[in-house]
Parts: sequence; C-alpha cells; structure tokens
Amino acid sequence: MDLSAGALIAALALVFVGAAIRGFTGFGASLIWVSGLSLLMNVDEAIPIIFCLEVVASAHLVRAVRGQVLWSSVWRLVAGALVGLPFGAVILLALDAGTMQVVVSLAVLVSAVVLATGWQAHRALGSVETFCVGLGSGALNGATGAGGPPVIVMFLGSPAGISAGRASMIAYFGVLDAVGVVVLAAAGLLDGTALLRFMAFAPAMLVGASLGERGFGAVRPERVRQVAIATLAALAVAGLIRRL
Repeated sequence: MDLSAGALIAALALVFVGAAIRGFTGFGASLIWVSGLSLLMNVDEAIPIIFCLEVVASAHLVRAVRGQVLWSSVWRLVAGALVGLPFGAVILLALDAGTMQVVVSLAVLVSAVVLATGWQAHRALGSVETFCVGLGSGALNGATGAGGPPVIVMFLGSPAGISAGRASMIAYFGVLDAVGVVVLAAAGLLDGTALLRFMAFAPAMLVGASLGERGFGAVRPERVRQVAIATLAALAVAGLIRRL
C-alpha cells in the first residue's frame, strides 16, 4: 500500500477518530479525514478512500435510524446538490486550492457560530428552501469537497429535533457520497491502491462509528449539538492555521 508502518498507524487512528465523531454527531468524518490523510498521502489518493469510507459508514449507521430520517427533505437536498455540484466545479477551476481551503474553513466557522447562538428554526423549511440549501451544499461540495455546513445548520436547527436531524444527515451524506463514488469510478480515480487502502481502513472506521453511535445513545440529544459546535470550531481553526 506504499505506506510506512508509522503512516499506516496514524491513518488508522485518524479514520477511527473521524468515524467516532461521525457516529456520534452524524457528520464530521470527511473534514477530519481529508485534513489528516492529506498529510500522509496525496489528496487525490485520499479522496476516493474517504468517499468509500463515508458510504460504508452511512450504510452502517442508517440501519438503526432509518425510521427517523426526514426522507422528503433528504431527497430535496440531494436534488439541489446535484444541480449545485457543477457550479462548484467551475468555482474550483477559477480559484486556487489555498483560497478554497480558507473558504471551507470560514464556512465551517460560520456554521459553528450560528449553532452556538442557539439558533433554532421555528418551522421546517419548505420544498424550495430545502432545495436551495442542497444547492449551496452541492456547490460547496464541488468547490471544496466539503458540502456539509449548510446541511448541518439546517438539520441541527430543525424543529424536528436532534435525533431526526442526525439521522437525516447520516442519510444525506451517504447518498451524496454514493454519487461521488460512482463519479470517481467513472473518472478512473478509484484504482486498486485506493480499494486496498479502503479495505485496510474499513475495520477501524466501523469500530469508531459503532462506538460513536453507542455514545449518542448514552447521552441527552442536546449534548450532540454541543459536541457538533466544538467539532466545527476545532476543524475551522485547524484549517485556517494550516493555511496561514
């Protein structure tokens, strides 16, 4: 797999931590994995692995919460994201990678600040509003590979409650990443090396996701919002420091 023993251990630890946070909050793994794994391998090598890990994590986690998923919202978000994705790709071609890293870090930081204010929607978003959130998520995903911030704010601030929001994020990111895997495979980026690394990392991911899922079941739902805010803030600050 062309990774030294030390790099492999570090990668497994990163995968485990990201998966544990994903299992607890419903998001966060990709941002952790892309930041960490890109230090151990090329970004274009890490991205296909991350997409595969995310799909399996979502499939593993959604089984227990599928009855809580706000499926109508999820599909509207996906529709919007598919429309927004090409616009994000255009932005990616227009701006350099360093600028995009600052953009995603600021988007994550704004999400943390909004949630920290205690913001809560008084009603569920309508069809058009949900589609527009998906549009923004898709554009951000196409430009930076991290389309989570708009969706995280939407679901964690939803009047449906934390449990339904977490379940819906698990489903949404799973569907979006499944589309991403298909696109990467069609582009020839999902090669044998990526699949071998994915299979090596998958056990650590499944253990971490399971432990995070158990942690969610053992605490009050409000705690998820607090952990989400701390996770977003830490990721945003780390991204900005790395860039600067």
